[in-house]
Amino acid sequence: MSLRRGVVVAHKEMMVAEGIAAALTRYPSVVPVVATTSVDALARLTDRAQAVALDPEIPGAEEAARQLRRDGIRVVFIGGVGDDEGIRVSTGMPVASLASALIPATGRRAPAPLPLTKRQREILALVAQGLAGKQVARHLGISPKTVERHKTKMFARLGVPNQTAAVSLVMTGELQRSRSWIPSST
Repeated sequence: MSLRRGVVVAHKEMMVAEGIAAALTRYPSVVPVVATTSVDALARLTDRAQAVALDPEIPGAEEAARQLRRDGIRVVFIGGVGDDEGIRVSTGMPVASLASALIPATGRRAPAPLPLTKRQREILALVAQGLAGKQVARHLGISPKTVERHKTKMFARLGVPNQTAAVSLVMTGELQRSRSWIPSST
């Protein structure tokens, strides 16, 4: 029996790494979970790891992924694009998808599609990556006011009060409407 049973999350932003790690703790087959922001720290943390969720934008990520795979550790890239042909999970997908990619035996069924338009999903994916409204607008070539209108409609469709709650729903895979939140009429 292997001692490797944990998952390490490596993302360039510590808050994002910790958020993903916290969301993954909901899956019994994905424990313990550790978060880091560099490949150097990642190398020190993988001695008992079964899998690594890796941000491809961390310097040295692709080389680290190749080495980890040679060591028998499953590597799943979190979003992004790159030359590496490894497994990738979009940041627009629920954490359940990441959990299944990291530990295929999690047995969770596929998540229900988001009740959002294509543009709303694009905006939510960029917000989940940590971009501010003006950055999202610049990235998509639309006005910040348009981004805010999309976000307002998105919150109503998801039944959440703000973008933190919207990102949380997507990351945890819980897309049911919140019964405790009543939208403002203003």
